[in-house]
Amino acid sequence: MGEQSAAAQTELVVLRWLKALFGLPPAWSGALTSGATMANLVGLIAARQWAGRRLGFDAAADGLAGHPPLIVVSSTEIHLSALKCLGTLGLGRNQVRQVAAPGGSVDIAAMAALLRGIDAPVILIGNAGEVNSGHFDDIAALADLRDAHPAGAWLHVDGAFGLFARLLPRLAHLTRGIERADSVAADAHKWLNVPYDSGFAFVRDAGILREAFLAGGAYVVGSAGWDPYTHVPEMSRRFRALAAWCTLKAFGREGYRAIVERCVDNATVFARWIEAQPGLDLMNSAPLNIVCFRIVRAGLDDASTDALNRAAVDAIQRDGRAFVTGTVLNGRAAIRAAFDNWLTTLDDVAILQAAVEDIATSSR
Repeated sequence: MGEQSAAAQTELVVLRWLKALFGLPPAWSGALTSGATMANLVGLIAARQWAGRRLGFDAAADGLAGHPPLIVVSSTEIHLSALKCLGTLGLGRNQVRQVAAPGGSVDIAAMAALLRGIDAPVILIGNAGEVNSGHFDDIAALADLRDAHPAGAWLHVDGAFGLFARLLPRLAHLTRGIERADSVAADAHKWLNVPYDSGFAFVRDAGILREAFLAGGAYVVGSAGWDPYTHVPEMSRRFRALAAWCTLKAFGREGYRAIVERCVDNATVFARWIEAQPGLDLMNSAPLNIVCFRIVRAGLDDASTDALNRAAVDAIQRDGRAFVTGTVLNGRAAIRAAFDNWLTTLDDVAILQAAVEDIATSSR
């Protein structure tokens, strides 16, 4: 690795290990980031550069003014971090052309119809493990649509949670086709279980990624070897790779497979318990590690039931035995439990069940 710094050498090792862990192409470029939001930003900056080149201009060097608009398409379940990135990039949060995602997964036929009406390059954003309910877009089908689009398309996949499904043979089908994406973003401070702040981004076209972040000055001449500032927005950054290196070295592939499997099993047990309880309604199929549910009472209308569940979230949090968050799913207030900590066991699931049961009973 020449005269690269220890931080750069460690980051390259971590990136290689992560690609091997998730079965992603070894030739992909990438870098560690502060989290999935910055990882989405890296992938979408590369996508913006690619789209500009397809239209005959250099987006990073020349800006977007005076050029044709860059078109972004996704589902109604696009994550707020991706929308935030699109606003940062000047592509516009409100300019995304959205397709329905019944049940949390994008309607592929509707997406195909939308693309047929676009005679221009497209940035296509898919979800692997949509964060609200854990559902997956059909990434392979999106890659097929990308390949078939006459004007060209870039497929970016937000895999903050769902990329880790690739570690389990029984769930790997959920991410089928992600190796065909043009860019992938994920969090490390979720299921890799390293401290804040840590994420990672991978991009198929290393040349486009470097071009998007191209910068130089007399004060950086002489830097030896690979430098992450050519792959991410930051110039100065902490030794982010160290924590990821330590955990990957300690647990390895089999260790992380066991962590993910335990978390998914915890979610499954909790979801089946919800289904069996009178007065509780499971709101998603819990395909991964997220369980959404709500308390229901005979005679309550939708508005009153929503208010009941918002109050229940607050009550469970104040109770202190377990932590859940509130969300909205299919237009209704819900309670969301996410299982991603390596220390959580079925004993903890039982504690959560008891807390939910107590709060549900006391709210009658």
